[in-house]
Parts: sequence; C-alpha cells; structure tokens
Amino acid sequence: MQQPSAPQHYIVLANPSPQSFCHALSRRYAATVERLGHTATICDLCAMAFDPVLRDSERFDHGDRHHPWIAAELERLAASGALVLIYPIWFGGPPAILKGYVDRVMGAHCGFRSFRDGGAQPPLRGRFLLSITTSGTPAGWLEERGQRRALREGFDVYIERGFGLRDAGHVSFDEIFSNMSTAHAERALAEVSSAADRMCGLLNERGTAEPGCSSASRE
Repeated sequence: MQQPSAPQHYIVLANPSPQSFCHALSRRYAATVERLGHTATICDLCAMAFDPVLRDSERFDHGDRHHPWIAAELERLAASGALVLIYPIWFGGPPAILKGYVDRVMGAHCGFRSFRDGGAQPPLRGRFLLSITTSGTPAGWLEERGQRRALREGFDVYIERGFGLRDAGHVSFDEIFSNMSTAHAERALAEVSSAADRMCGLLNERGTAEPGCSSASRE
C-alpha cells in the first residue's frame, strides 16, 4: 500500500540580502517542519531575480499568455498544504517583489469578480496562509501608527478571502537589525519554530498531505 506524501510547506521569501534575518527565519521554519516529518520548499524571489511587473499581456482578460514558470509555480502551490510568506516591512507594507508575486502568480487568470467571490485561484483554495514579518522599529511605534492592523487587514485578510486561503496567523518581530542581541534573535527563532510546529499540527489534523517539490524554484 502506497504511503501518503508528507505535507508540504511552501515558503515564499522576499528579502534581497542573503544575510538577512528573514533568511535565518526561513531556514529555521524549514528545518523545524522537516524535523517533524513534513517537507519544505524555500522560494527566494530575490535570489531568482523574479520580475514583479504584471504586464498587460498577462492580465486575466487577455487569455493565458503568461510566463510558463507561473503555471509551474501554481502547480507547486497546489501541491502544498501551507503557504508561508516571510518578508521585511518596508514603508508600511511588503516589498514590491512580494506584491508582484501576488499580482503575477497568485492572481494569474483572476478577475475582480472571482476574487470578490472568494474563489479566484483554485490551486490556492483551502491552503493555510502564515505570514512572518520583521521590522527594525519597535512594536509600540508600529501600533501607534496602526501599521500592524493595516497590514493584517489590508494584505493578509484581503488575499485570504479573495483566494480562499485559510488563516494561520501573522507572526511579527520588531527591532530586528544587524547588531541586535543574541538573546533577541534566539527568541524570534524559537517563536518561528513554534509557529512551524503549529502549522504542522494544522496540516496533520486536516490530512491535507499532497505531493510537492523539495527544492527552491527558479525563474
């Protein structure tokens, strides 16, 4: 009897610096789920020089004329049980390259009516979405300016509803910079391990194991 495939976690990383803490968080998340018997793929958008610009020829009302990598990427997402976005908060929102991933990949073939109805992208429907973000500023400063709530409501919840994703939360880390204390970094890494553990539990409970790929994709 064929054994079921291990649940797959697809990590989309959007930070241009290979030495960034976002990269360390991605590696920790992947190592944790693999230790728990799941599989993980890290899709490093900046390393692959992903083009975030949605061109007119790729828009939903112009047929299926989009980059073939996008079709393959949607297949990778369909084979996953969890989509994990890891990125720094820049000027109140995600980096442009991540917004471009939403536009070109997650939104491929999607019209505003299907997005409004919550079924815009069938390969994404039912997958869990977890966001992990970093910021150099203190949490109190972000709260005073309403940044966290705005990002949560205007990005996470908005795309969850439009693409039929399931909410697995948003883990945010403040005061992340190159000379932060080792203790601060270790606390953040431990929290990401806990988030990965919780995600594995969600996937195990739902039995959403599907075959997936085990290496980062390249455009």
